[in-house]
Amino acid sequence: MKNFTFSGLCSATVILFSIISCKRDCHETGTCDPEYYRFELGEAKDYLWAGKGSYWIYKNSKTGDLDTQICTSAKTYWIKKQGSTNYSKNITVEYEVLSRNISSSFNDWAYIDETSFYNPDALRSKKTELERTAIGEGINRPFLHPFVLKDKSGTSSSVTTCIHTDTSITIQGKTYDHVAVFEIDMDEIWEEKLNCIRPNSVYWWAKGVGLIRRDMKRCDYSWELIEYNIIL
Repeated sequence: MKNFTFSGLCSATVILFSIISCKRDCHETGTCDPEYYRFELGEAKDYLWAGKGSYWIYKNSKTGDLDTQICTSAKTYWIKKQGSTNYSKNITVEYEVLSRNISSSFNDWAYIDETSFYNPDALRSKKTELERTAIGEGINRPFLHPFVLKDKSGTSSSVTTCIHTDTSITIQGKTYDHVAVFEIDMDEIWEEKLNCIRPNSVYWWAKGVGLIRRDMKRCDYSWELIEYNIIL
């Protein structure tokens, strides 16, 4: 019985070593079977898309200031990439990207929003992330999809966490359903006009509308949506 068990264990070890060696060899020689990944925006587009000319008007809960944000350009397009190393040259990735520019009247800023770019050489994340850049001011990632409670992402100096996946909220007398909520521990996009530097922020995104509220928790005020028009 002991001899049989030991022999079986040796055989299994040899087989496992052979499988690992084959996998390692195919990566080293670039002969692995083809792998294909396709990433559509899917439901994420329902929260993010707004055509050129769309606008949102936000009101500051503390000062009463208004911020009109206008979408000056918007598009979606597909990118197809193949791995560039022996280890990844068998991997092909095709993905949809949403890109848009938004102008802000309050800060006189230009926001650039772009969704994820997938790299077949380092295909770690398989989720859509929105990267928002306020030109000359900072970068954050205020939206992740699919919505997974406590899922995290972020930049090199801030962490974004999903804190609600499907909730409702009433803002300025209007109720929004299907709202996803994300918290950023130290938001890299701040407002020097109001001396709100690196705030702990919460972003509320409603399906079919977009960003409906931004809480600047550390600075004790919010920007709340009072009017909008989405052009499809």
